[in-house]
Amino acid sequence: MAKLSEIQTIEDARAETIQQRQIHLFADGSFYRAYEWSAWLCCRYVNKFKVTKRYNKSIEVEMAFVGFPKTSLQKFVHEGAATSEAEEGRIVMTLLESLFQPSSENEEEFANWKTAIPLAQPQQKPLPVLADRPVSLTGVMKKVMAYNVLEHTPIESMQFYMT
Repeated sequence: MAKLSEIQTIEDARAETIQQRQIHLFADGSFYRAYEWSAWLCCRYVNKFKVTKRYNKSIEVEMAFVGFPKTSLQKFVHEGAATSEAEEGRIVMTLLESLFQPSSENEEEFANWKTAIPLAQPQQKPLPVLADRPVSLTGVMKKVMAYNVLEHTPIESMQFYMT
């Protein structure tokens, strides 16, 4: 998969009319993902995808994206749209001129669309619960370090470490 900084550069460089009609699909494992403007085009002209917006720490920007399985690509190619493989792991789908006409209204609509998408919160793993309270790593380490293996049998030690 392309780096997010490369994806951001591709999505931001849409000066020419034909580039504004292009949907860039990036391979990510067994899925294709469309980011930013490409995601907006997908949602508006291809299918009503579930959109995710995440903050990327490495490039310090919020990015909206949609995705679908690679095996479903033909299902989502818009009728009459031209597709080509730009480079390994990236497909470019160009929408018909009659379907999409670039205008300043589109840029405003894209900005409103992106703003309306809620920012996905990173999922945090819950702490393991033991005796109805979360277990802290430092507490566990203190108990392990305080346990004297020389004073216990191998079976007792194994039971201690298993609980």
